[in-house]
Order: sequence, then structure tokens, then C-alpha cells
Amino acid sequence: MPPKRNYIDTSKPKTTSHSHPIAKRFKRSHTSTSSSRRAVSQPIGAAGIGDETSRLIAAHHQQEHALGGRSYLSVRDVPLDGSGTTNRAPTLVDSSLRVAAKALMQTIKLPSPTIAKGISSSPKKTSSSSVGWNPDRDAQASAQHLMALRESIQQLPSGIANRLLALVLRESTIELEKAFANENAGVSVLSLAALFLHPNTTKLSLSSLSAPTLLLSKIPQCTSLTDLDLSTHTQLTDPSVAKILGALPTLQRLNLRGCTKVGDAAIIALSKATESRLQAINLNLTAATIKGLTALFVRCSALQVLKIANVQGLNDRNMTKLIDDSIHAALGWRHIPLSHLRCLKVRSTDITDNSLGRLLSLCTFTLERLDISFTSVKSLDLVSRALHTAPEWKLEKLVASGLPLTPVSLQGFFGPLAEMRTEDERKRFKVLKLGSIPSTSTKQPGLTDAVLQGLMPSLVKLTGLESISFCQNWHLGLAREPMTSFISTIGFKCLSLDLTLPLQSHHLEGLEPPWGEDGFPSMFPSEEGYTRPKLQTLVLDSSRIDDRASISIGYCHDLRTLHLAETKISTVFLAHLMTTCPLLSNLNLTSCRGVPVAQRRTFFETWEREHEQ
Repeated sequence: MPPKRNYIDTSKPKTTSHSHPIAKRFKRSHTSTSSSRRAVSQPIGAAGIGDETSRLIAAHHQQEHALGGRSYLSVRDVPLDGSGTTNRAPTLVDSSLRVAAKALMQTIKLPSPTIAKGISSSPKKTSSSSVGWNPDRDAQASAQHLMALRESIQQLPSGIANRLLALVLRESTIELEKAFANENAGVSVLSLAALFLHPNTTKLSLSSLSAPTLLLSKIPQCTSLTDLDLSTHTQLTDPSVAKILGALPTLQRLNLRGCTKVGDAAIIALSKATESRLQAINLNLTAATIKGLTALFVRCSALQVLKIANVQGLNDRNMTKLIDDSIHAALGWRHIPLSHLRCLKVRSTDITDNSLGRLLSLCTFTLERLDISFTSVKSLDLVSRALHTAPEWKLEKLVASGLPLTPVSLQGFFGPLAEMRTEDERKRFKVLKLGSIPSTSTKQPGLTDAVLQGLMPSLVKLTGLESISFCQNWHLGLAREPMTSFISTIGFKCLSLDLTLPLQSHHLEGLEPPWGEDGFPSMFPSEEGYTRPKLQTLVLDSSRIDDRASISIGYCHDLRTLHLAETKISTVFLAHLMTTCPLLSNLNLTSCRGVPVAQRRTFFETWEREHEQ
């Protein structure tokens, strides 16, 4: 049995005094979040009591939460074409790039340790041998071959070259992991840099590469670089990254997520080098402070995407200073800070209603995506008031999980949107995430069936909704209604639905076509106004469904991803879905006791093997 991750409790789900289940995988993420809120007195960017490790773990738990968990994730490849069929072969370009990537890997691979040992112990007369690796002869030939390949790659269209680089980096990661595990030779990082880090490179992602240190010094050779991803590299230091970013004036998009040692020096160097060219930056889980953010707000006037989740110390006092200093300094640059911002993410920070209001006052007319989950914001009233001051509604996505929102606050946000805005404006609102709404008192238990019932008239009018998450609202779905009506009127139209709730199989009957007088589903449901569910992703972790739910879910013929962790389903359930959902390619079967442990990660392979016989 494969070992489970140490933060996953596989014991039987507990039940509180209110008789609702508690998701086992997500307990620790909430405790770490609440503890981070208490550390308000720490300076911005300062390491916590447990240094950056605790922050990384908390963020990783939240990512596991968003993905539904990955402990027993079964995956298969299902190629798609425009019609949604599964029998399309890879294109000629795809196949050619894969072959080219494997060939390039042979070029940048280092000689194996056994060959190198033989070279060092062999006499000099073997230098003229034509057998095996000879440094005197083959090193020069390899260098000439490398330069010829470099020139060929430089002549490729930038899109093709970037795809080839991504494939080679993925193969390089595999080889480097093998090298670290088995002490093999691995790949030549400098050869990799010589092939791809040249003036024609426009996109570079080193987020998956295990050893990017040697590549960093070569990145400034990419004088046309527009996209750079260095995320999750905790060993990168602020001065080293600052030196690199200061030499990239064409950079438009930068991802430093999880670079916990990178802070103000890198941000200031970036803002000086790029100025109005920078459009998007991800500073989640970094050591950024108001000093670096002020330089970013002032110099980067075209900034459209700002992500500062899990950045410490963004309280009222510091946010007020940040905004006031930025506005004052930006007068010399003749622009308003963040006036072009389209995406703002401040998840898991100490930001409050007051400081959020100050931020929104700068970007109300352009904001399209907002994530304020697990912050100190108490209400959506100020958000609604700010957005409704704009002549045109542009918000497409709202993530407000973990906030103590009252029914009045929720109705105050969705009511005016549904009643006062035009149909075209309502269609723009596509993503809503209201997970883990906490209880503020015994009379306000968070998001409940009664609260959802009151929101239904407004949500029905938001016809553009494509993704909804109500995960971990354990007082929701206890009664048959309104969840069944929600699924039949709103949920089945969505592409993604996260219902990590105490749902039962009968709640999913809203996905089924109308039943005829004979007690069977109608043979011609379209004639009765029935539209097939559009769901592609469905999360039902920790729900109370059983094998009977497979009938309802089986009508979701476009379903690609299904999370069923900690449910009572069995292989009977899965067998039915394999015949009704041909595009299903991702299954989360963590703690599904009705599925053999050996099949939870390899269910698709097991199914195909059994049906080939």
C-alpha cells in the first residue's frame, strides 16, 4: 500500500455536536491560517516562528484543498479534438517536438560515471581510439554540434521554440531527479543554457527544474524575454534574483511564487528595469514588504495582475502607508497606481475592510478577478459599494472563502448585481467561491440551506456562472432543498462544481432528464426543455453519496475530473461512469474504502487491462 502523506488523517470522520462531517485533510490548513492572523505584530516579510516552512506547508494544504487532494489520484490521457471525441492522434507538430526533445536530451546528457571513470584510468594512447567516449576528440565535436543546434533553434518561430524548451526542461527534470537519487551523471545544465538561453527566447519556466542555479547567470542572455517563471525555488536569494531581473528590461510577466527569500531588492530592480512594460507579477509566499511594493506601484503603471497572497504584515497601518506613499510618489510619474489592475489576489493576508477599500478605490473601473479569501475582511458591503460605483460591471471572479459573511452581506452583494445590472454585465460574472464560511454565532451558522434558498433568485439570474465552490460549508446540504433545486437550475450549467458538503445521492437527481409517466427517464428529453449537464469538473469529497449517485453523474457526458475522496462509492459506481463518461481522465479515490487500495491510483489501467482480455 502506498504511504499516505503525513498530514492526512485516515481515521473515521468525526462528527461535531451539530452532526456534520469534518473534512480530515483540511483541518491543519485552518489552524495554520488562524495562527498566522495572530502574528500581526511581526514586521512585513519577517520570518515566522517556524521560518518560511510553516507558510509553505499552509499554502500547500490550501492548494490540496483547491485540487480536492491528490493522495490517490488516478489519471489517464484522453486526447481531445474540436468535437470532443477521444480518438484524435497527436498532431505532426506535437510528435515532431517530442522526438526533437528526446534527441536534444541525448546531446545535453553527461557521460555516465562508469565511462568517466574508465577515461581517467585509461592510458593516453586511447585518445586516438574510435570506441567509447574520448575527451580529446569528442569534446570538440560535441561543442561544434551544440553550436549548430543552437543556430537551428534560434531560427525556429518563438512559439515552437518555447514549446520545445518546455519539453526539454521536463525531460531534464526527470534526468536530474534520477541523478540525485541514483548518483547518475544527469544532464549538462550549461549545455541546456547554450541551446535555449539566447536572444530569441521569449518564455522561460524553471519552476519544475531541480537545479536552476547554474542557469540563472545565463538568463540575461535572453534579451527578448517576456515571461519568466521561477516559482517554488526556496533557495533563490534576493540579491541573486535582483541581479537577474535588473538585466531583463523586456519582461512583462514574472512568477516568483514560493520564493520565500526573494524580497524588496528583486522587486525594486525589476520595477526599475521594466517600468511600464511589466503587466503581471506573482509574489505569493515571498518576503515582499511595503518598500518593494511601493516601488512596484509607482514605476509599473501598466500592471494588470498583482498576486500577494501569504505575504506577511499587510495590516491596516502598513497598507495605509503603502497606498499613501504610492499615490504621492506616482504624481511625479503622472499616473494613478494600479489604475489598470484587472486581477488582485490578497489571500491569507491581514488585510481588512478598510485597507481593501483603499485598494479597490484605485482599480474599481478595471478589476475583473478578486481573491480576498481567508483574510480579515468581515463583509462584502464595501466591495459591492466600490464595484457598483463603476459605470460598467467588469468583475468575473470572486473568491471569498473563509470570511464570516452574513446572509445580509451576501444578499447585499448579489441582489444589486442581479437586479440593477444589464444581462450582458451579469453574464460576465463567471466564477464564485464561497467555501468554509465560518459561523459568527449560534444564530449565524455560516452558509446554510436557508441562506442558499434566499440567494437562489439572484444566482439564477447570473447566467454566465461557469464555476462555483461551496466546499466545506457543513451546514449546507443537510436538507433535500434547496440543494437539489440549485443543482437542477444552476449547477448543471456550470463547467466546474465543488460540493465538498454532506450531500446525499438524491441531491444529484437534478442532473437527470425529466422522468416520463412510465417511471423511466424521457426518451426525448430535449423536447421537454432538458439540456445535458455541461459539467467537466465535479468535486464531491467527504460527501455521503453511494453507488446510486452514478446514475445521476452518468448524464454528465463531458465530465473530465471527478473527486470522490472519503465517500462510500465502490467499483460498481466507477464501472458505470466508465461507460457513460468517455472523457473522464482524473479520479481522486482517496479513502474510498469500497475501491481496492491497489486500484486507487491505477484504476484506469486496471479497467483497460481487464476489458482488453
